[in-house]
Amino acid sequence: MAVCLPRILVVDDEQDNLDAIQRTLHGKFDCLSVTRGAEALKLAKEHPFAVVLSDQRMPDVTGTELLSQIAQIQPLATRVILTAHTDIQEILEAINRAEIYRYLTKPWENHELITTLQQAVQYHELLAQNQNLIQELRLLNKDLESRVEKRTLELKLANDRLAELAMTDPLTKILNRRAFSKKMIEEIDRSSRYKHPLVVAMIDVDHFKHFNDTEGHVLGDEALKKIAQLFLGNLRKSDTLARYGGEEFVIMMPETKLASGVEICERLRSAVENNAFQGQERAGYLTVSIGLCEYPQAGETAEGLIQTADKALYEAKQSGRNRVMTDRHVKQSSFFIT
Repeated sequence: MAVCLPRILVVDDEQDNLDAIQRTLHGKFDCLSVTRGAEALKLAKEHPFAVVLSDQRMPDVTGTELLSQIAQIQPLATRVILTAHTDIQEILEAINRAEIYRYLTKPWENHELITTLQQAVQYHELLAQNQNLIQELRLLNKDLESRVEKRTLELKLANDRLAELAMTDPLTKILNRRAFSKKMIEEIDRSSRYKHPLVVAMIDVDHFKHFNDTEGHVLGDEALKKIAQLFLGNLRKSDTLARYGGEEFVIMMPETKLASGVEICERLRSAVENNAFQGQERAGYLTVSIGLCEYPQAGETAEGLIQTADKALYEAKQSGRNRVMTDRHVKQSSFFIT
């Protein structure tokens, strides 16, 4: 009996990109591809799709506009943007306007592309299940209270799972970037009201691409999951950890001064350095660089704090990696250069 593969529509104005995606997804998805938005809309009216993957910048229509139109035709199709541009404001507008589930950057990693589309298919299936349960609940008779109770529980579980998928990184099972950004805004507001300090740390796994290329994506994924667990084991319950993207993590430490934040980050750095990762007999094969800053001295907005911590992270990597640096190191360095 033939296996029914989930159907995916891919839209990109460059045929080379479509060919590369087709090769990557072959055997895993039933993939249809087009180069123009009008063709995509025509197919969306003729065939149901679990996922629609669209390039953002195309000559006839933007990916955001196209996915907004497809959402009117197929509201249950999960929508994913593929873009070579990483402007944060543009990405946020795309997510909000077309209710984008995920975005991928060009050039993409094949492994990440497949994983993201598999998660998008699962999200689509849960949405369909959610809608079916709602329709069934509307049809239940008042006399069928036991069935109503059962379906209500199933609906709650489906909604909980949808919320988990939307807020959790599928690989490491910690918060994703979107969930962290929301929580960070809330925490800054609280810190502002009560005049409490707040530390933000950006973390990057050193030479992770080399590890991935040498050991393979499977061990690379295991390493990222292990690092996330090492961080969780060395953080406080009040701290918030998230995967920011790729091999980058971000941590928010409320009611924490910069000096205390440095101590915590040194503990994290040491935990990674002293761990022997799967596939490696010795510790120290993988390390992390960390940059951090303190609210409100380094900035009063989420974007400002992230940018400042990222600059400190860059300085840590430029200074030799496997170290912790604050934004104050960056300022001192800039002063002496001048």
